[in-house]
Amino acid sequence: MENNKIKILAIDDNKDNLITLSALIKEAFPGASTLTALNGAAGIVKAVSEDPDVILLDILMPEVDGFEVCRELKADCKTCEIPVVFLTAAKKDKGSQISALEAGAEAFLAKPVDIIELTAQINAMVKIKDARIQKHNEKERLAELVEKQTVELKTNYAATLNLLEDLSKENEARKQSEAALRASEMRFRTIIDASPVPMALNDGLQRITFLNQAFVKTFGYTLEDIPALADWWTEAYPDLEYRQRVIDAWQSELERTQQSGTEFSPMEVIVRCKNRTSKTVLASSSLFYDDADGSHLAVLYDISERKQAEQELIKAKERAEESDRLKSAFLANMSHEIRTPMNGILGFTGLLKEPHLTGEEQQQYISMIEKSGDRMLNIINDIVSISKIEAGLMEVAVSATNINEQIEYIYNFFKPEVEQKGMQLSFKNTLPAKAALIETDREKVYAILTNLVKNAIKFTFAGSIEFGYEKKGGFLEFFVKDTGIGIPQDKKSAVFDRFVQLHVGDKRAFQGAGLGLAISKAYAELLGGSIWEESEEGKGAVFYFTLPYNAVTEVKSVIDNTAPADIPAEQKECQIKKLKILIVEDDEKSEVLITIIVKNFNKEILKARTGAAAVDLCRNNPDIDLVLMDIEMPGMNGYEATGQIRQFNKDVIIIAQTAYALAGDREKAIAAGCNDYIAKPYNKTSLTALLKKYF
Repeated sequence: MENNKIKILAIDDNKDNLITLSALIKEAFPGASTLTALNGAAGIVKAVSEDPDVILLDILMPEVDGFEVCRELKADCKTCEIPVVFLTAAKKDKGSQISALEAGAEAFLAKPVDIIELTAQINAMVKIKDARIQKHNEKERLAELVEKQTVELKTNYAATLNLLEDLSKENEARKQSEAALRASEMRFRTIIDASPVPMALNDGLQRITFLNQAFVKTFGYTLEDIPALADWWTEAYPDLEYRQRVIDAWQSELERTQQSGTEFSPMEVIVRCKNRTSKTVLASSSLFYDDADGSHLAVLYDISERKQAEQELIKAKERAEESDRLKSAFLANMSHEIRTPMNGILGFTGLLKEPHLTGEEQQQYISMIEKSGDRMLNIINDIVSISKIEAGLMEVAVSATNINEQIEYIYNFFKPEVEQKGMQLSFKNTLPAKAALIETDREKVYAILTNLVKNAIKFTFAGSIEFGYEKKGGFLEFFVKDTGIGIPQDKKSAVFDRFVQLHVGDKRAFQGAGLGLAISKAYAELLGGSIWEESEEGKGAVFYFTLPYNAVTEVKSVIDNTAPADIPAEQKECQIKKLKILIVEDDEKSEVLITIIVKNFNKEILKARTGAAAVDLCRNNPDIDLVLMDIEMPGMNGYEATGQIRQFNKDVIIIAQTAYALAGDREKAIAAGCNDYIAKPYNKTSLTALLKKYF
């Protein structure tokens, strides 16, 4: 049959789908006739009356679904030979495919329908129907021939010559019939060979007689490799126990289908290919000729990609559930960590309003507010840092760094806190002063050491804490050792995870957002090192991290190498001359606070709310001594304003002030023309300590 003259019946309860299908069919087969039906019952009626060459059948329809329609079509002798192609919105839906096979469908098409796949499927289905019709016609012709010969034999029984002549005719007819059958078989094999689904034919003697191209392409085996079923079992299923289970299940299902006349239930098996890779296969079989012949057609659908997709979906679901769990824990922890210091700030601020407070009570409340503010600032700094790390925006600012001085500074900074808990704090510097000068990011090194020492103090209640470093090859190996509560064995794998606190639910109340170790790990890796721990629950812990030993060959001046910009050193307020100060700040409350902080060492204060106004004031007041430049402002920001001021005034001291306080901000401010940098929030002591460098 010419493809342009075929007749196609499309059954779908969606008119838009039918219009789309008709357009695709018209494009693929211009001369084809397209029939449509909006439900299963109407589709069955049209199939009986029109005898289409192919039926395109939707699965999900009201009243009668596609599976029931297919079963009724296959049960009717008038329509049983018409190939049915199911339309499904889920191309790799295993359940729907199995149900479709059980209903008698020949193939599947996924929505939205691809015209190339539609063309290939319709061509294949037309060939299948042609083959069935030819086979059916051949049987009828043979039946008529036998009947005719029988009549002739009875009529001419008495005449020997006529009998011989009749026998000769019968013999010739038999030869023609066999030739026709061979031709029919050849056509059918051609159709099978063109199918995209792997197929194999085997006869009653357990021989494999034919493999289509898809089979060879999918599994790599040819007839020379597997001439018999025994060879296929051995090659495809190398494990003896698994092979026997597959063979038993296969034979059992074949016997069931032969006895009951029902369809073969597809089996999911793992097949080893010729190249020793494995594929997941949905295997099915059907009787090819008749029961006496014993020949079967085996169909093996490759569902490896679908199985892989299912596994990836399961893993993605597990990751999503874990992420959701961590997010919930993080949000709960953040709520606690932020609300607790906020409660202290707001609570003690309210208490300060009470009348008749003694000076001691006022100082106590102010101290509590300061501690709560410091705790809040630490939480915010950790969140900002981890956000930059997650976004890949964290930069490394390399400078000459004296490791010995950093170790000694941290020792002096934390010693009072450790001794207050009745414990001992010690450090170990192993390199001489000159050899301890290396190129690295001093603020990140300080942050790692500070996080580890603070953790040791938090989780240690008796004994001692020791920290320091040793040179090992091309690296410095730092350590922080404590005699604290240690880390449970089942929590060690999560010790450096973000937002994870290892002792949540412990009877002790441990503050923190669960970010310190995650930040430390990220910093260590950014600097070219690594971090790890050794611990036993109840016996303390040792945290190690490494840094490349990049020694400074030429000694340079290192200013303020002991502590980062956002940790002011303990210094006494010094006397600073009276200054003419320009405060550039767009936030009214911050402007009032800065004005109060600088009131003791100013002779005149100018104020600007924008970068452009700051440039104009500096141009009109060349005697300004100090500019406190806010960075984030609408319109012209602090960096741009500083650049313009430097075009006409090289001498004025400009100090950048920002609420971001991230690593690299100091370098960015200096590059823009600022003399120095201070992070918000700051107080009079920290600002005075900075200004004494210039006045």
